[in-house]
Amino acid sequence: MRSLLLVFCIIGLAVLPCLAQQPTAPVTPKLTPQAVEAKTVTGEVKSVTLADSVKGTKSEIVVVDKSGTESKEYTFLVKSTTTIYSADWKAISLDKIAKDEKARVKYTTTKEGVNEAVSINLKK
Repeated sequence: MRSLLLVFCIIGLAVLPCLAQQPTAPVTPKLTPQAVEAKTVTGEVKSVTLADSVKGTKSEIVVVDKSGTESKEYTFLVKSTTTIYSADWKAISLDKIAKDEKARVKYTTTKEGVNEAVSINLKK
C-alpha cells in the first residue's frame, strides 16, 4: 500500500511541471491608424429623408450653415446609432425634425468622404 502511494506521488511530481502555465508575452493593444475626430456644424435644417428599403434610400439630414460669408450645405447620413435630441434635451426620432429648425450636428467623415451624424441636437 505504501509503495502504491509512493508511485502516485512520484508520478504526480513528474507531471506537475507539465501542468504549470508557461509565461506569455504581454498583450499589446492594436493601435488604430488615427483616431477619428468629430466636427460640429450648426445651421438650419433644409431637408430630412427617412430610410426606405423599397426605394433604397438611407436616412439623411441636410443642414445649411449660414454663419460665414457664404452659406454652406452639409448632408449627413443618419445611422441607427445617431442620438437625436430636442431643444429641451429629450430624445426624439428623425421624423420629428422639421424644415427650418435650427440644429447642431456632431459628425465624423469616413475615409470615403461620407459625413455620418453622431448626434443631432435641435436648438431654440
